[in-house]
Amino acid sequence: MHVPLFAVHLSDGALATAWLASGFGGLAVMLVFAMWKVREEEIPRIGVFTAAFFVASSVHIKLGVLPTSVHLILNGLVGVILGRRAPLAIAIGLGLQYLLLQHGGYSTLGINACIVGIPALIAGALYPVLRRLRVPAFVRGVLLGGGAVAGAVVLNFLVLLLGGKDDWERLAQLVLLAHIPVVIVEGAMLGVLVSYLEKVKPEMLGSRREPPKPNTPPNEDTSW
Repeated sequence: MHVPLFAVHLSDGALATAWLASGFGGLAVMLVFAMWKVREEEIPRIGVFTAAFFVASSVHIKLGVLPTSVHLILNGLVGVILGRRAPLAIAIGLGLQYLLLQHGGYSTLGINACIVGIPALIAGALYPVLRRLRVPAFVRGVLLGGGAVAGAVVLNFLVLLLGGKDDWERLAQLVLLAHIPVVIVEGAMLGVLVSYLEKVKPEMLGSRREPPKPNTPPNEDTSW
C-alpha cells in the first residue's frame, strides 16, 4: 500500500475509476448549486474563507505511530459562514493545495471536495435551525464544528472502505481514530467563534442584530 493517506485528502491511485467519476459528478452538482446567483458583495467573504480553509488544511501534523497525518479542516466554519457557497471555497482550496503543495490529487479532487463539502453544506443548513430552536451559540458551534469534521472523516472512511483499489480497511480505521482530537478541537474553536460573532457581527451568521432598547426615563412627577 504505497499510496499516502494525507488526512482526509485522498491521493491519486487510491480509488477505483467509478468512484473518481462519481466524485466529479457530485462536485459539479455542488458547484452549480453554490454559484447560482452569487452576489458581488459575497465574493470578498468567499475569498477570505477560501484562504482560511487553504491555510488550515495545509499544515499537517505527522503522527509517528500511524501512517497518516492530521490537520484542521474548518469545513464546519466554512459551511456556517458561507452556507450554500461553501463548495466554492472548498473546491478552490483543494485545487490550490494540489497545485502548490501536491497535497491530495487531481483525479481525486472531486471526491475529496464531496467528502469535505457535503458536511459543510449540512452544517450551514442546520445552523439556522439550531438558532431557531434557541440552542446556545457555543453549543451550536461545538455541534456543527465537530460534527462537520466527524462527517468528513466518516465519509473518507467509507470511500476508502468501499471504493479503494487496495485493501484500505486497516488504514481507514486508523485515519478515523486519529481524527478524534481534531473533532474536539474544531468543535471548541467554532463554539468560541460563533459565540463571539453572535455578539459583535451576527450578520455573518445570518442573524439580525437586536435593536437597542430605547432608554425609558423614570416617570416624572408632573403634578403641581
